[in-house]
Amino acid sequence: MARHSGRGFATIEYPTGMNQNGDPSQAWIKLKPDGRVDVFAGTVDIGQGSKTVHTQIVADTLGVPYDWVTMDNSNSDSSGVCTGTFASRGTFIGGNAVRFAAERVRERILDIASKELEIDAGDLEIADGEVVAKGAPDRRISVADVAGAATYNYGELISGQGTALKPFAEISDEDGSVQVEPHSAVSYAACVADVEVDDETGEVTVTRLVQVYDVGRAINPTLVEGQIEGGAMMGLGLALLEQAYPHYPSAEHRGAEFGTYLAPALEDLPELDNVILENPSTDGPFGAKAIGEMANNAQPAAIAAAIHDAVGAWVTEYPATPERVLRAIQAKAEPRREGKRVIFDEEISLSAVSSNGGAGFLEV
Repeated sequence: MARHSGRGFATIEYPTGMNQNGDPSQAWIKLKPDGRVDVFAGTVDIGQGSKTVHTQIVADTLGVPYDWVTMDNSNSDSSGVCTGTFASRGTFIGGNAVRFAAERVRERILDIASKELEIDAGDLEIADGEVVAKGAPDRRISVADVAGAATYNYGELISGQGTALKPFAEISDEDGSVQVEPHSAVSYAACVADVEVDDETGEVTVTRLVQVYDVGRAINPTLVEGQIEGGAMMGLGLALLEQAYPHYPSAEHRGAEFGTYLAPALEDLPELDNVILENPSTDGPFGAKAIGEMANNAQPAAIAAAIHDAVGAWVTEYPATPERVLRAIQAKAEPRREGKRVIFDEEISLSAVSSNGGAGFLEV
């Protein structure tokens, strides 16, 4: 009896958003007279950090400090339509919606500033809350002053709305065919898992995960790292512990309390080596692609491959519990049972064939 080490890897591709017509996210932005920015969007932050990322996108697009932007996604009455927080669409599709809205607000800021400075809007740029003439930094006006001028001099509320969605695709009445872009963007990832398997108990310990993710562009690297590490913990649970319905489809035998549901704890977390690759998307906000659900897709397959590398047996059902690992090892160790087999030989005489057999077949 011994502990065996093994290594396995898995690669995945992951599409962004709903691969169908529509899938909208909407946002609208208003610039208050003091230059502060209110953003109203329907994308709900469930801990993945979309509120922070959307605030960054708006601030960078407008050229104002991050703390000037207030993000309101608290209710569906004051916000635009959003298909939902799923399908890894929050940064890509929801982020594009706030970016489009911010671009329209930026245009109006430059238009009002051009009147105040008497400089063509194309010769102006915004940075750090200031509208500055290109090549003449002494000619400037603050965004707050622009907002005040819009309110009190021109009677305008500077605002903008944006919608990100896939174009509607018409279906042919003749043959039912449809041409639609299948994905908004595709992300890629790879995971390498190192494990130790106890061939006496069937216990599997994951000692290290190397994870590489192509996220387009990491708008907030810390949040991306958090997604990757959170996904690693979830993937670990899916691979080794979590089984919601042990007698599926009947739910009557499942645990009655959360404590009966096995999930990984921090002591189970292996060494993590994370690599973020930036291969910008042409359609994503600032080049971003998805880093959501894909963060827990590769680990289970990599761990199953590592178990096979360690003990030479495939566990074909998740989670890879000690019982299943032991059964796989035992099945591999059992000698192959030789049963009856049928052979074909054209030279065998018919007298050697049973009366019910076909010509040339012999049961041995």
